[in-house]
Amino acid sequence: MRIRSAFALAAGAAAVLAFSAPAQATVNIGNVDITVTDIASGNSYYLFQNVSVLQAAQICQVNVDVITATLLRGDSAKCSNKTNNHQQAWIKKH
Repeated sequence: MRIRSAFALAAGAAAVLAFSAPAQATVNIGNVDITVTDIASGNSYYLFQNVSVLQAAQICQVNVDVITATLLRGDSAKCSNKTNNHQQAWIKKH
């Protein structure tokens, strides 16, 4: 009886460990820059330099996950809140 109980306990513990969720990987983009390009002249300048992704998301009113996924692909994320008919704004890796 004790052997069966010990075996059942060991099997249960192994099952719990086998089906537990893996730890989430942390993605670290680092700091980013928000740049603005004047459409007429083509001149670019920094609106914000060396800000966190969370701050850039709040400034640009864009989801943090969208910015992170775009930057991980190697692209620049569009800062739609600062883009208008005269300028385009982008979030780029620092």
